[in-house]
Amino acid sequence: MNDRWGPRAPRADWRHGPQELTKWLFEDFPRTDQRRWAAAYLQGLLATPGKKSLRRMGSTVSASDTAWQSLHQIVNASTWPWQPVRNQLADWCARHARAHALVLAPVVIPKRGQQSAGVHRRFDPATGRTAGCQWALGLFLATDRGNMPVDWRLHLPDRWSDDERLRQRASIPKTERERTLLSLVTDVLDSRIARRRPSLPVVTEAATPGEASALAAALTACGRDFALAVPPETPLSAQRSVAAHRPWAPRPAGEACRIPPCPGCPTTTEPPSAVPLPERQVAPARSHLTGCAPPMRRVPVRRRPGRPQRTWLTSMGGSRLAEATRLVALHDTVAHATEVMASCGLHDFEGRSFPGWHRHMTLVSAASAHRLLETAYARDLVEPAA
Repeated sequence: MNDRWGPRAPRADWRHGPQELTKWLFEDFPRTDQRRWAAAYLQGLLATPGKKSLRRMGSTVSASDTAWQSLHQIVNASTWPWQPVRNQLADWCARHARAHALVLAPVVIPKRGQQSAGVHRRFDPATGRTAGCQWALGLFLATDRGNMPVDWRLHLPDRWSDDERLRQRASIPKTERERTLLSLVTDVLDSRIARRRPSLPVVTEAATPGEASALAAALTACGRDFALAVPPETPLSAQRSVAAHRPWAPRPAGEACRIPPCPGCPTTTEPPSAVPLPERQVAPARSHLTGCAPPMRRVPVRRRPGRPQRTWLTSMGGSRLAEATRLVALHDTVAHATEVMASCGLHDFEGRSFPGWHRHMTLVSAASAHRLLETAYARDLVEPAA
């Protein structure tokens, strides 16, 4: 058995309160006031009940009537770079929990108005409605104590790439333009956080057959083991052998994998792209996506009531198929992680700028990781570590 699935990380490493985390994250800040107010913002996200408005957080962390202005300054007008702090956050999480995988998951943040960086109208399958929102790709460190959010990429739709006045008002850097999902995924997996953990497999989900092709290609090109959920209408192809070169005709994933299609799943108007699904115990087949991708196999998972039907494919065959099954379970806990983020101010950013959003998300991620670990530590006190 892979040692990533061994006993939990020792709970003796945990420290009470956020003081250790704030020191770990902000000790390299050049100015004392930056360290002080970044720590205060993090404390406000953790300690303020309900909506995390700047005024409410200010009254929580300070008796000064102007504290909220300093909190506004630290995310919207300060100069500290967010990526090094995220790198430190990932290292801190790895100190306190055993990492099993990297999970890539989109997060939709509802927004009113049209001026916040990246806001656009988007259809939400969960509610069946189109609404204004920001769409971000999150990188979660999947551990034995939960999925810890550690990195983010904000999607910038067309008008945020073309309208220079809009970009200037939101302080969007010249290097940030509209990017495809493939580009976002590649960028995240090329980050320091991912590169420092090359042995961790990637777990993610495609919303459409087109996304399935893009994600399979990106993950294969990165040389990562992965587990990928695709919608049941995704065309799949299987080959009986390399020598015969007689591929089966592409069929819906539900049919090819003997899973009936879900009537409630939205269909796609995109041209179908074949995702290879070789038969069990066959030699690697030539991929329709990248020329010579490793074979993917269906992960045997049980459908849970109330969950959308998905077909899970993995590059991890043979004896590692059981590990892929456990990775699927890790993906299902992302929803809980985003709920924790919501309780830590995910939807409460007061600002419109691109840098402000990234700094707020960095501090929300740190607060959420702390809360997840704090909850796990409290549980360990009741239930001995496995």
